[in-house]
Amino acid sequence: MDKKRRNIESSKTTNSNNQKKCTLLTVTELINTQEHCGILTKKFQFLPEYGDGYIEYIHFDGLHIAIFDVSLNKDFDIHGTYAINALELSYLIDGEQIIKINEKNYDLIYESQESYLVYISQTSGSIKYHKNKYFKEIKIRMSLDFIKKHKLDSAYGIREKYELEKQDKEFTKPLCTKTQEILAELLTDTRQGLLKRLFLESKVLELLSLQLDIQKNSKTEILNTDNHLIKKLYEVQFIINSDLTIQYSVHELTRMVGLNDFILKKEFKRVFGTTIFEYALNLRMSKAKKLLQHGKKPIYEISELVGYKNSTHFTAAFKKLEGITPKKYRQRGLETIR
Repeated sequence: MDKKRRNIESSKTTNSNNQKKCTLLTVTELINTQEHCGILTKKFQFLPEYGDGYIEYIHFDGLHIAIFDVSLNKDFDIHGTYAINALELSYLIDGEQIIKINEKNYDLIYESQESYLVYISQTSGSIKYHKNKYFKEIKIRMSLDFIKKHKLDSAYGIREKYELEKQDKEFTKPLCTKTQEILAELLTDTRQGLLKRLFLESKVLELLSLQLDIQKNSKTEILNTDNHLIKKLYEVQFIINSDLTIQYSVHELTRMVGLNDFILKKEFKRVFGTTIFEYALNLRMSKAKKLLQHGKKPIYEISELVGYKNSTHFTAAFKKLEGITPKKYRQRGLETIR
């Protein structure tokens, strides 16, 4: 009986160890490979027991772009050892990761709507994923040749500043609006061949430039602000941007992100340089101007698309900001084209 129990326990231990040594190759299967104009694309589908979704890898000229899009069915850890000498830029659009670096005695928490920039030379560790969660991430790796080509190390000291082993618990940064727009472009792009290569490289450089600015600003103007609070402020910005048909009150926003009215209004203006009302209004009018210039939708429909149920209120707000009515603004645009 004792021998049988020992065999059962041994089997459990073996299964547990196998679970711990899980890699991305053991939880996915290759379903498609394409190569066109120097771009190698591979698509992997998650095994049903682990999740419903895919990982797509795009590789060319020292750039490696991975897109994760999956609903997870099972808790699992991905373990690995890396000796790659690459700059890694990651954007977690949705989901959560618990990152463990073997040299560190604490875990790094990576959450939805966050990003990070690190330089990986040689390291080992694991990433924990949780079941019953949707997970979406864009991960970009830039090789040493790509770094040298764009003089990133000589100009910015990339390797020294962003070495993974030097990162602390606050290594992540919130996704700003411009970053979200570029990520949306990457996910929806349908270009092929040379145009695809040019597009992807230009967007990667644009994202990197934004990230370097964010890293720099986080050490100056936002230095004295709690990192948790900064995440909340960017979450408010994301909520406003995600659906302009809804006009949220400050009180509604505070309930959604768990801040009080005074702190939200004060810190939003300090970090973004504008009030919540002004920020939302400028977004609405910017979208309205594009719709007036480049479309034929009636004004009452445009007013609804930018959060005004009453077109008279929209017209009054538009005229106050632009100095003319939406109708005259559209006519002026048509006259300019002629």
